[in-house]
Amino acid sequence: MDTGISEFLLVFQTVVQWIAIILSASSGVYDARRNGLDYFGALVIAVIVAVGGGTLRDILLGRYPLFWLQDPIYLISILIVGVIGIILVPISKGSLITENTVHNDLFNAVVSLMFGTSGSFALIDAISLGMWAYLGTFYALTSGIPPLIAPVMGVITASFGGVLRDVFFVKIPELFRPGQFYALASFAGAAAYTVCWTFMIPYPTGFLACIIITFLVRMISVRYNITSF
Repeated sequence: MDTGISEFLLVFQTVVQWIAIILSASSGVYDARRNGLDYFGALVIAVIVAVGGGTLRDILLGRYPLFWLQDPIYLISILIVGVIGIILVPISKGSLITENTVHNDLFNAVVSLMFGTSGSFALIDAISLGMWAYLGTFYALTSGIPPLIAPVMGVITASFGGVLRDVFFVKIPELFRPGQFYALASFAGAAAYTVCWTFMIPYPTGFLACIIITFLVRMISVRYNITSF
């Protein structure tokens, strides 16, 4: 592969991974505060959700050191997002943000998008799910994993941060219970990327296919409450 293209792909994967980590960390803070965790618990959950799936992926693929240990920007970003979320999102058993929480309309909109309503949470979660599915599948394929197995690595990368989160919440992981499509959404996106890779469809078609298909399957499931059984 041309050196210029290789360098571009390396930067691109780093940026995608960084964005996915930020989105996952914000959803982790949302979950932690919704479940009544304090500042330390929220930070721990943010880290687990953001890097849990990718860590398991790297261990299974033998990629060392682990991705978030190679570059401090990942952990620093998680901590920044976590601190912002802790400051802006009060511990609550109900709605996380009320009209009295913040008064500036623009500020309120940003906070609500990143840490607020269940609708924005689902949107952020679906986008990050697609990004993680892409990263897991890409790293699997470039590590020599057979195309039939590669989508499984996409699912693990996308979903197992949430599994670890639920373990810390001392409950059966939502991934293993009947519910709206989550693992299936990431698998659909990962499979789409694998097909594009196998047939050498020009970049970035596979990336876009993975993100869009994962997002659509996830959001349609949420919108119409289509569940597994």
